[in-house]
Amino acid sequence: MHFKFLTKLSALTTARLSVCAGFCVCTASLCACSGINDSWEVKGGGFFKYTINGQNEISQELDRNDVEIPFIRNRHHYLLIKVPMERSARRDQISIMVNEPKLGKNAAVGSYTWIQVEGTPKAHLVGDSNYVSIDQKDDTKWTAFINLNFEDCREGVCKDSLPPINLNGRFHYWIAEDDR
Repeated sequence: MHFKFLTKLSALTTARLSVCAGFCVCTASLCACSGINDSWEVKGGGFFKYTINGQNEISQELDRNDVEIPFIRNRHHYLLIKVPMERSARRDQISIMVNEPKLGKNAAVGSYTWIQVEGTPKAHLVGDSNYVSIDQKDDTKWTAFINLNFEDCREGVCKDSLPPINLNGRFHYWIAEDDR
């Protein structure tokens, strides 16, 4: 009888340990995943995924200060997206500005929109099929599809005789909780 009691106690202890271990594993997993994207949604920031002439998608993280949303921490009426060269693995640098952005297609401001591909000289917009199509803009998140054509300066000098460079991409930006 004493042996049966110990066997039941041992089985009960094993079951409790299994439940406890399962709970610990589950809790650790949830804690490990809880921080994914929290920084963007809470602290602000996002990403810009783009291609140059349709080749090899490039993903660039955007910090809170890389994007200026109209009237968020400023008195500006424009959207400005900046990709700093020092944080780009390819040494790309991009500046995209839209004046008085609205939902739908917006024209990029030519004098403030340019690109440097892998550290080359600044290339400015060419042609008239350049746009930033904003599909979400509210107090928490802005998203847009971007299609821009730039002069080709990849040989160290900008050449009108070369076809333009096409930048095509998707922009996502979360406004910091403190700025809402």
